[in-house]
Amino acid sequence: MWQKIIVFASGILLSSIVFADGKQLHDTACLQCHASLGGGDPYQLYSRTDKTVKTLAGLEKRVSYCVKAADVTWTEQQKRTVIDYLNSTFYHFK
Repeated sequence: MWQKIIVFASGILLSSIVFADGKQLHDTACLQCHASLGGGDPYQLYSRTDKTVKTLAGLEKRVSYCVKAADVTWTEQQKRTVIDYLNSTFYHFK
């Protein structure tokens, strides 16, 4: 019984660390540009009704494009963490 609780708690802790890392990576590398594109609100790009990103594959492609455009040196795992953060927070693709 305790083993299941420990595994469950570890999963929650790991998920929150990954989520925090994705948000931190995103906010550090993306907010300045997004604020200029979103009229001062960097999150407006994610909440607008005419979203250009409509699928998880589209989100992955957009993040890859933005990584290059922002000249960010993320590992594939860091990029995946940002994609997961954006998807779980704004998009909710399956």
